[in-house]
Amino acid sequence: MIRIIAPAIATSIQDQGRYGSRRLGFGRSGAMDTASLAAANRAAGAATAAAGVEFGPGMLVIEVTAPGNIAFGGAPRPGAPWWQTVEVQPGDRFELASPPEGMWSYLAVNSGIEAPVVMGSRSASVREGIGSWVAAGAMLEAGNDNAEPETVEALAMSGDVRVYGELSGNWTVGNRVDRMGYQLEGDPVPGGRADLLSEPLVPGCIQVPPNGLPIVLMAEGPTVGGYTLGGVVHSEDLRLVAQSQPGNKLRLARAVET
Repeated sequence: MIRIIAPAIATSIQDQGRYGSRRLGFGRSGAMDTASLAAANRAAGAATAAAGVEFGPGMLVIEVTAPGNIAFGGAPRPGAPWWQTVEVQPGDRFELASPPEGMWSYLAVNSGIEAPVVMGSRSASVREGIGSWVAAGAMLEAGNDNAEPETVEALAMSGDVRVYGELSGNWTVGNRVDRMGYQLEGDPVPGGRADLLSEPLVPGCIQVPPNGLPIVLMAEGPTVGGYTLGGVVHSEDLRLVAQSQPGNKLRLARAVET
């Protein structure tokens, strides 16, 4: 249904993630902003958990090869309506420039994107040898995850990030960012170590290495690690970290337990 004419950086097939396999060393993977993908799926007429196309900075060019509904979510880009159902016909073409705000955008199609299911998920995790980056010329077909198109509200791309633990304050997102982790820049945190016994980790854990610059683990973060643990990002706010471009200011606020 969709032909990729030119992929953006890190264009891949993602869903809500791979669960139940961390004991085997496989991370969650899935969308960097799961809420945005879910909203785009609802607008397109796909099940919330269906797979869609995630794409990072740079221009994405696509061409439609079959009639249907699509929707775009995540970081808004010039070149298409956002957060709404779009009826398309063969030959329709979209050229989407880099987003002025946010990092990760999503293309959802009615019935979802078809891709092999590996350990319960269609998500690609190239580092772990599951799936691959979507290349120019790739043909993406609709799956069978049907639903009725819904009206959805736009989701914020920025805001305060709640953290459980000691780490808080104002930080700057550094240039070392990818699907594994985001390094933050600011006054170094004292006490960072790399010689601790490894302990289980999940997306949202904030590791503090010896240089004192925190690393927020993202969708493809490791399952264990021996750095100092400075805190854990609230699961609902991890998407705000993901949508922060290098150079953006990020405020970590201590979460209030209820």
